[in-house]
Amino acid sequence: MTRSVLLLISHSCNLSCKYCYEHFKDARKMSYKEATEILSMEFSSSPQEITCVDLLGGEPLSNFEIIPDLCKWIWDKIPTMQVFIRTNGTLLTQSMKSWFKSHNKLVGLGISVDGTPENNLFNRGVKHLDLAFFTENWPDVPAKFTVFPDSVDKLYESVVFLHEKGFSVIGGIAQGVEWTEKACIELSRQLEKLSEYYIRETKLVPPKPLLSMDFNQAYNSFDSTKVERPCWSRDVVHTYDCDYELLPCHMFSSLVQGKEGRETIIKDYKKVTHDLCDDECVMCPIRWSCVNCMALNYHLYKDFKRNANKRLSCNAHKIAAYWSAVLLTQRAMNGVIDISDSEIRDSLSNAIKYIKEHEGLNRCD
Repeated sequence: MTRSVLLLISHSCNLSCKYCYEHFKDARKMSYKEATEILSMEFSSSPQEITCVDLLGGEPLSNFEIIPDLCKWIWDKIPTMQVFIRTNGTLLTQSMKSWFKSHNKLVGLGISVDGTPENNLFNRGVKHLDLAFFTENWPDVPAKFTVFPDSVDKLYESVVFLHEKGFSVIGGIAQGVEWTEKACIELSRQLEKLSEYYIRETKLVPPKPLLSMDFNQAYNSFDSTKVERPCWSRDVVHTYDCDYELLPCHMFSSLVQGKEGRETIIKDYKKVTHDLCDDECVMCPIRWSCVNCMALNYHLYKDFKRNANKRLSCNAHKIAAYWSAVLLTQRAMNGVIDISDSEIRDSLSNAIKYIKEHEGLNRCD
């Protein structure tokens, strides 16, 4: 089974994004020795199944000093191995840019940015970024944004701004923060404008998961006789902090859970044998897009089953699904989508059903 390997190389970050769930940042950084020992262990077992090495933080470029040597070590072992880094872009120096530019075939560098300079300043505390550096060297790597309730009124202009700068985009609703009725109403207004924009701009790909049109997964029947395994049992990502211990994902690290929380979640998750879904969420038609993150639930409530999305952002997810369905059906009506494919027809049928059931989701009830 293919997998990626993710190293949390830094616990520090120079920003304080308003929606960040990494509440336990500190000065800890992974050393070159620690990183190579972990990768030696991973490369010793089915290295041909490893698709990518991800370097994450915190802000990974706060530990740039190990990156060139670490990449050289990786490529000495596996010359074609891809390395990916997602950064806030604020720590890039000229010497860093030169190194990344000269290695842009094997290193993917993606920017996390919330759109217009004003919106990024409000959400993330920084206004001016060298966005052209990313589009010139990694034109196929999307910019990643987060939709924050207090600045949701800037969503449309921010997404359009990123497209006009040459980016494809990915992004979704901020998790672990409360979406009020007022914020949900504004979210619906913004997504209506965005859906109209993507109906006109047929060559642009709408951002997932915010405007995901994969409605063929909606209304999937839940079989109570079958056990749904926890997401971490898929074993598609091997995550390591500075403790050498294999984690289910980065949400289990002390960076997110704290030192004590990490100890308890590592102990408690081993007892979980099936997906712990809130009873009211089990039959929800958009369960596929409103992902129940049990580690986030634990982080907030010390309870794997207490769904944070249900308590904080349920209506926001329903609104995003509604406008995704509208966009899908309108693109199909305009002939942009080939409905000869059976999966697309199923997706379209489910989208129409969802629209009929949720006509009032242009507001928050």
